[in-house]
Amino acid sequence: MTSDGTTVVTIPEPDPLPAGVTAREATRADVPALLALLQAEDLAGTGETSMVASEVEHWFDSARSRERGFTRVFERDGVGVGVARVYRHLDDKYWVQVAVDRTLPDETVDALWRCGQTWTEATALAIADSFDVARPRLDAWVNEGDALGRRHREDAGFEQVRSFIEMQIDLDGYQAPEPNPLVTVRPLRIDFPDSPDLRLMHELITESFRDHFDFHERTFEEWAKGRADDPLGDATHWYVAEADGEVVGALIGHNAYTESDNAGYIANLGVLRAGRGKGVAKALLHASFARYAAEGRDAVKLHVDADSPTGATHLYEGVGMYRRLVGFDFFKWPRGKGEED
Repeated sequence: MTSDGTTVVTIPEPDPLPAGVTAREATRADVPALLALLQAEDLAGTGETSMVASEVEHWFDSARSRERGFTRVFERDGVGVGVARVYRHLDDKYWVQVAVDRTLPDETVDALWRCGQTWTEATALAIADSFDVARPRLDAWVNEGDALGRRHREDAGFEQVRSFIEMQIDLDGYQAPEPNPLVTVRPLRIDFPDSPDLRLMHELITESFRDHFDFHERTFEEWAKGRADDPLGDATHWYVAEADGEVVGALIGHNAYTESDNAGYIANLGVLRAGRGKGVAKALLHASFARYAAEGRDAVKLHVDADSPTGATHLYEGVGMYRRLVGFDFFKWPRGKGEED
C-alpha cells in the first residue's frame, strides 16, 4: 500500500501465449479494436450487440474504473485478436471477460481463450491477495447461443448458477392504462453526490432487493459513487411510488440500449414487502413506458432473474413485455467457497 492509502497490485502477464501472439496492457488508443472484439463476441452468442464505444472508453477515462479494472490486449502482426479483462466489483467478487477473434483458426481461438481465461483468474487472485481476501469469486456471463464461451467456462471449472431473461415491450402504439388510484408515482430529483432523493433511492433499492439472489448491501457512499460513475446512467429516469401514504417502490432507468436500439432500459425495479400486491410495480413500469414513448423510444427492455422469488417474469408479461434473449451467470471459486456461500 502506498503512502496515500492506494493498494498496489502486481498483475501477472498472460502466459503461455499462442505462437505469434503478443500481449500488453490496453490503452485508450485500443478502444476501437476492443469494441470490435466485444461486439463480435456478442454477435456470436445472440446475433446482436448493445456494446457502445462510451462503455469501453469509460475503462480508461474513469478514475474508479482505472483503479478497479485490468485489461490485456492480444495482438498478432500489430492487429488486435483478443482481449481479457478483470474488474473488481467487490473485494471478493471479480467480473471476468474474454473475447477473441473467432474468424481465426479454431486451434488459435481456443488457445487465446485459454490464455485469456488463465490470466483473468491469476489476476483476480492477485488482486484478492492484496485485499487479504482468502476466497474470491469469479463471475462471467455466457449468452444462451454461445457454445464456445460455455465450453471454455465449463472446462475452466465455472458453474452455471443463474439464468436471466431479457424482456421487451415495443412502444409503437403504446397507450398507458388508467392510473392506479391507490398508487402515486413521481420522478426523483437527483443531485450527485448527495441529496435526499438519492438517499431515498438507495434505501428503497437496498431493502427491496434484500431477499434477492446474490444480494450484497452497499453503503450509501459506495452505491452513490458507482451510480455517479456509470457512463450510461440517467438519473432523469428514476421514479418512486407511494401507496397508503408510504414510499414503497422504486425504478431506475438507464441508457444501456439508447444508442444501439433506441430503447429505454430499466436497470432496477424494487418494491418493499409492505407494498407488494397493490399494483405498485405495474404503476412504476407504465410511468417509465409512457415517458420513454413520449421521448420517441422504440422499446423498453429489462433483465429479470428467471428464478426471482417475486415471480417478476409473470409481472412483466402482464404489462405487455415478451421474452427475447437468455443469458447465464457462471461463477467460479478458485480456492473453494467461503462459509457465506
